[in-house]
Amino acid sequence: MIHFEIESILSKLLFFSKNSAIFAPYAAKMLFFLTEKYKYYHFLVPTMAAKTGVVASVIGTICDFYKRPKFILWPKADSCSDVQAFIDAMCEEYDVPYIEVMVKSKQWVEWFVGQKACACAFWSELEKKEDSVRYIAFDGETCRISGRDRNTPIRIDHRWQVAEKIHTIIHEFIHHYFSHHHNMDTKDHCRKFRKMEKKINAKYGIYFIYVYTKFGKHFHNFWGWPYGYSKPTAKDRGWLV
Repeated sequence: MIHFEIESILSKLLFFSKNSAIFAPYAAKMLFFLTEKYKYYHFLVPTMAAKTGVVASVIGTICDFYKRPKFILWPKADSCSDVQAFIDAMCEEYDVPYIEVMVKSKQWVEWFVGQKACACAFWSELEKKEDSVRYIAFDGETCRISGRDRNTPIRIDHRWQVAEKIHTIIHEFIHHYFSHHHNMDTKDHCRKFRKMEKKINAKYGIYFIYVYTKFGKHFHNFWGWPYGYSKPTAKDRGWLV
């Protein structure tokens, strides 16, 4: 009877590990504990395992968790030129054309996009795609990005602000990516957009939850610990890259 109970637990943990960003780390740790504690389980119920595929899926999940690649260090993103370098690197990696980065005032971005907006990617749809000049504009005050290079780095008090800034830069780049490769308007942040956004953010160890507006909020690391109000380190700021 205990083996069927274990299977039930494994099935539920597997579901959470695949479908919940917050519970995935904890579910993966529990999966590891159960499979280590009940190693004999695989030999006692091979027929049941073959029918359900639970054991194979569990092993795959554990391997993905423990053999995942190391997270990429957060890049330096204190000034417009820093963000431009980050965007240029992503453009090269994902084979999209150059897009110019601008840092504007909060008033300008809200006037151009709308209330509470802090960044936008835009280009002329009237010009030929290959010839059109493309831009990404950031609200320097909200995103904590300086319009020029400074000897003294722009002040950032909390780690979550750095995580949110990196997320915002990636977010705007993805709009550019889908426009170029798929000729898609992704203002609605469709499912494909969100899937790619989660994938790229995960490379940098940034995880989040989508709110009703389909924007990412509540940034946390792989283990579910939030990037809170502690002071960002030099590593967080990208000064050690």
